[in-house]
Amino acid sequence: MTDLTKITIESRSLLKQAEEQISLALKTGVSADARLLEALALQLYDIDGDKVQRLGLMLDAARFFYISGKADRGLVIAEKTRRFALEVADASSSSIALMLIGVCAADTGNLPLAMEAYADALSLAQKGENLVQEGKIWQNLGVALIYSGLFKEALACFSRALSFANRTPELKSFVPGLYTNIALCNLNLDDIGQGLVAIKKSIELSADPSDAHSVLNRVLAENYYTRLLLEVSNFESARDHARAARHFAAQSKSPRADISASVAEGLTEVFSGQADVGISRLTKTLEQAIALKVTAREVLVALVKAYEFLGQHDKALEYLNKMLEAQRKTQQINVLQHVKRHLEQLHPAEQGASLEDVEQALKKLETRAEVFQGRVAIGELKKRDQELFIARIEVMERLAVAAELRDDSSGKHSYRVGRLAQLLARSTGSSDSEIFMIDIAARLHDIGKVGIPDGILLKPGPLNHSEREIMKTHATIGAEVLAQSQIPHMKMAEDIARYHHEWWDGSGYPNGLSGTNIPLHARMTALADVFDALTHMRSYKQAWTVDSALNEILALRGCQFEPRLTDQFLALVSRLRREHGDLDKLLGAGAEQSQFLLSRQKIQETLESTHVPGMPPLLSRFDLQR
Repeated sequence: MTDLTKITIESRSLLKQAEEQISLALKTGVSADARLLEALALQLYDIDGDKVQRLGLMLDAARFFYISGKADRGLVIAEKTRRFALEVADASSSSIALMLIGVCAADTGNLPLAMEAYADALSLAQKGENLVQEGKIWQNLGVALIYSGLFKEALACFSRALSFANRTPELKSFVPGLYTNIALCNLNLDDIGQGLVAIKKSIELSADPSDAHSVLNRVLAENYYTRLLLEVSNFESARDHARAARHFAAQSKSPRADISASVAEGLTEVFSGQADVGISRLTKTLEQAIALKVTAREVLVALVKAYEFLGQHDKALEYLNKMLEAQRKTQQINVLQHVKRHLEQLHPAEQGASLEDVEQALKKLETRAEVFQGRVAIGELKKRDQELFIARIEVMERLAVAAELRDDSSGKHSYRVGRLAQLLARSTGSSDSEIFMIDIAARLHDIGKVGIPDGILLKPGPLNHSEREIMKTHATIGAEVLAQSQIPHMKMAEDIARYHHEWWDGSGYPNGLSGTNIPLHARMTALADVFDALTHMRSYKQAWTVDSALNEILALRGCQFEPRLTDQFLALVSRLRREHGDLDKLLGAGAEQSQFLLSRQKIQETLESTHVPGMPPLLSRFDLQR
């Protein structure tokens, strides 16, 4: 037997094994050996055999891992499938792989990667005039936006997807799922009437589920129907749909389906007078969701609703803080995993390191003062190293911008703050290395918002005391994420994230530092941050004029801000207005280089550019403005 014949036989054997394992997993929703299944899927890239078959199996494996709650594994397979599809010039498989990258990235908290993947997938689908594929992309993009709390933008995407489904017979089966997602958006936007209209259509149009994916979709639909009915105090019907959710979840071994059914049951029990039973169920469900890194936001919302209904506000806050801590930990792990993957792509020799390996390496790094100690580390960052540093920090920057999107829909706040802080550093005589660093570091000042719930970040009115206390934790969360990022020279960014809400008079947070105990670069960033926040619209306020913002900063001189820096900042902004006029254009120029924001802009322009025939009237009053 020749070596070539042996290789061919081994390839056929592996291909057959992969086909059997992946088909069974998709059909049943479970795998006896998930690691073996993942290894088989990845090996399909390297063996001989039919390329179309191998690509199809790899795509199916990525789908399985997403459905089974292991989106991080699905992402690895989807990315390798995308490389394979590009090599063999298979545009259709490439587009599907991009969709799966988007789905898995969104599920693991990486909206920037998801948005970029969907933008590329849209380009392929539109170039090939593939209406079926384009409709699916709009649907999945809407799901990604839901995960990020951008519910109005998600509605626009689902509206576009419905327009394709109304014109394309191949997409008819997706219509119930689209209405299910529309209902979820309306539930989160407190538009219960529209939500009930959508979920009724979803259930009416749904066929009996026949596979793991369709079972999961039906469970989600019954969950949302239950929650919408509870909002209008229709407890009897809510109980019926909670039972239906459990019935369908029992047909699936998917943990996602089980979690969704448990949420419906728990809320119904609380609202129907079985408070202890319902709270216990929801508590256990949240623990399960956190362990799986999926759907934690929805369970948390359910718990908040339950405690609000029971009027147990103090106990709710105590419990909520514990659950938020667990949620923040999950978010931090997700961020660090994405940073780790990014660093591995830059440095292939580091591939294969476990999270435990990374944590051990971090402990060693923390003992090296030259890496983490202020000016010394900054001074070591020579010009030739700056491009590498920017490349290393790129994924962190994108995640920071994504965290801000719920508060600043343009995504440019972080860039404007970084640029303004850099200009302030230059005007105060800082060194070239410090000037370079503060622009990059200040962009990350609010990365800790990844751990703050949507209900607080998106609240249209003032925060109450409990909500303010939760909001304050973003400073510590951000610093902890940056400290654990495995990226050298991050001390300045860590200090800015932790201390940019400290006040000169000592009344700020999180540590109540005062005067020069607050790191200089955090003091600079604080001025830039407050000015930009004041001069731009947020969910809870209108934009102030530049003059009004400057007057407010002057009034806080010696209280919130250092007097000397305040004077220099006011002079700087006045000079920039005279010389450039349009401050937003000047300060936000860095955002024009962000692939994430460019992808997001492209998607928005596509949504807004043309009217698509068949756009359903149900969604006609929604737009992309937040």
